[in-house]
Amino acid sequence: MSNQNQAQEQLGDQRIAVSRLHLNLNNPRHEPVSSEAEAIAALCDDELIAELAKDIVERGALSPLEVLGVIPMEGNPGHFVSVEGNRRTCALIVANDPSRAPDAIRPQLRALSSRANLPKEVKVFVFADEAEAQQWIQLRHLGAQGGAGTKDWTATQQNRAAGGSKGAAAHANTLAVSVLDRLVARGALTPQQRKQVNLTTITRYLGTPGVRAILGLGSNRELIYTHDVDEVDGALLRLVEDSLTPAEDGSYRVHSRSSSSDRLNYAHELKAQGVAPSTLLDRPHAPPAATKLRTQPENSKTGPQKRSAAHPDTRKRLIPTDFRISYKDPILARLRREGLELELNDFTFSGNYLLRALVEQVMTLYAKSVRKHRPGMTDAALTQACADELKKSGVTGKALTNLEKAAGAMHTGHSLHSLGHAVHGGTIPTANDLKKHFDTWRPSLEAMLDHLEGGKP
Repeated sequence: MSNQNQAQEQLGDQRIAVSRLHLNLNNPRHEPVSSEAEAIAALCDDELIAELAKDIVERGALSPLEVLGVIPMEGNPGHFVSVEGNRRTCALIVANDPSRAPDAIRPQLRALSSRANLPKEVKVFVFADEAEAQQWIQLRHLGAQGGAGTKDWTATQQNRAAGGSKGAAAHANTLAVSVLDRLVARGALTPQQRKQVNLTTITRYLGTPGVRAILGLGSNRELIYTHDVDEVDGALLRLVEDSLTPAEDGSYRVHSRSSSSDRLNYAHELKAQGVAPSTLLDRPHAPPAATKLRTQPENSKTGPQKRSAAHPDTRKRLIPTDFRISYKDPILARLRREGLELELNDFTFSGNYLLRALVEQVMTLYAKSVRKHRPGMTDAALTQACADELKKSGVTGKALTNLEKAAGAMHTGHSLHSLGHAVHGGTIPTANDLKKHFDTWRPSLEAMLDHLEGGKP
């Protein structure tokens, strides 16, 4: 029988002895070489071959999900050259014959070669020649290729796939993934924002024990809360948002190049600003099922309730941490950030000005988006135009009625006129008044922001 006919019969799925496997001297993992000994040396130097050999021996097999691709070896009937899987081929060769490995790793391999579960035979797919194999090799190694090729898992997907495997490196991200998933489930973070988060950055911050303690987390692997649930989730939301929203100079408060002391200083800043949780639980426990993150107790609760840090009378800042703005507008981003940081008890005048600016900016952007804005509009006209458009779009409840009140009664406390009057020499509202004014505006602001963030015409 001719070599051609023999090769033809051997194509497809086969099981062959490791002793009949040979390396590709033109393997893309290294420069072209002239001998198999050079190929072994190159792979052992740079491709963690000893570690791979150890893993293969411990498992007793190669992964059944990844079959070696080989072609018949020219001039050596019954032998095959590996065209896909040269790392695995090399690991098998040197584990079975440590004398072929570089001196540095030979002792490790000799310890492996005596193991009973060292594979002596492996499953392969035999191609007629390298040209036939090339399309599959490229599909495997040249990236996503518009979806046809291999699309690598993100860090989040790696973490989920790790499942219960304690040794999986992806578990370093477990806590960060749980935090992000919870914030999305609570409606505090959009799925689109979730995709923009650098998981490794959040992992680094949550991997710092002092940061976890200040943020109210009692475990480095799972969600265990030491403080009030809403307060903790609000602080975690702030951490994530600070990784997404740049400052005026383009820098980020939460970033990937931070040192341990940088991360701890950041957490202490959150504590000083009143963002970090302050209501200690009787004992640490897992948070309840995710519900929409609120700033005030549920209306359905009866009897005396302990006020959370988000209640207007107890929160220290104008804007609660769960008030999010995804719409890309630098002015809004800055106003929100300052509203989260400004100590109202000390700066009521600035807080009043900031609240008016925030409300006016949201309404102006909204009015422009629905083509109802015109230069020189009075406060009342702008407010009424926004109320009319929200009503047309089907918005009801406080989001509409609070806006209509501000438009129809210019002396009502939360109207643009009243807030502007204070700025120009009128009576300055108290810190609590300002927080209540914000809470009155909030449903209307969120309705307009939903429109803007949804990209509606």
